[in-house]
Amino acid sequence: MKKVIISTDSPADIPAAIAEKYGIAICPLHVILNGEDRLDGVNITTDEILDSYKQTKSLPSTSAIPVGEYTEKFAELTADGSSVVHIALSSGVSSSCRNAAIAAEDFDDVYVVDSELLTTGMSVLVIKAAHMAESGMDAKDIAKELEVMRKKVDVSFILDNLEFLAKGGRCSAVTALGANILGIRPSIEMRDGKLGVCKKYRGKIEKVQIQYIKERLDAMGETDDEIAFLAYSPAGESQLTEMAEIIKASGKFKEVIITPAGCTITAHCGPNCIGLIALKK
Repeated sequence: MKKVIISTDSPADIPAAIAEKYGIAICPLHVILNGEDRLDGVNITTDEILDSYKQTKSLPSTSAIPVGEYTEKFAELTADGSSVVHIALSSGVSSSCRNAAIAAEDFDDVYVVDSELLTTGMSVLVIKAAHMAESGMDAKDIAKELEVMRKKVDVSFILDNLEFLAKGGRCSAVTALGANILGIRPSIEMRDGKLGVCKKYRGKIEKVQIQYIKERLDAMGETDDEIAFLAYSPAGESQLTEMAEIIKASGKFKEVIITPAGCTITAHCGPNCIGLIALKK
């Protein structure tokens, strides 16, 4: 039976213990900070990004993984005859997926799946893919299953403010200023591979985060009961235990994994952001 290796892009924010358990290969995006080209999750941290922003009021830029780097990675992973299923960052927010697909054309048994997701929504697919590989499913069939499953992954998060999105060109400065003055906390979700505002909350962020968690749980309906991810960016840690207990008490999941967002997500969403991610039935 041919071995199947699962790989993904660094914005999947997959916890290190899970990546190690399933032998997941990670392809890092590039983060340009103060003129230096760094690799997401390798030689830059979220704290460095936020500290730099405090001092300079400028954010790093992120760039897609080049075709050549994917080619090198796929060659390394297939050198022993293994096949690869690569779960890529949504093509709606990055050209990494397209670059991975171009690189895969040079290989007979590398399958690139557009996750249409980001952060731990991708991790949900990674874990499911790893389970399928362990069960003996071949790479082509795993890729087909993931293309169906991706539509059922619920990815959303709530921002403390719009400052970082405005700095990154994702919304206008006027919109961000108005939202901040009015105390609006926008909830963002993935829709067909792209980001969109699903609700606008008002009030102190601590209260809003709890409200968001409860409402998202209700809106999910029936879920795959294995795992829910509670992701957070720096400074969003204060209520994580309480929020995790609310998620557990819903009875929808066997396990709640609390995990920090990586550099790519933090650079666009800023501090004090939290998100609830799970697979719906």
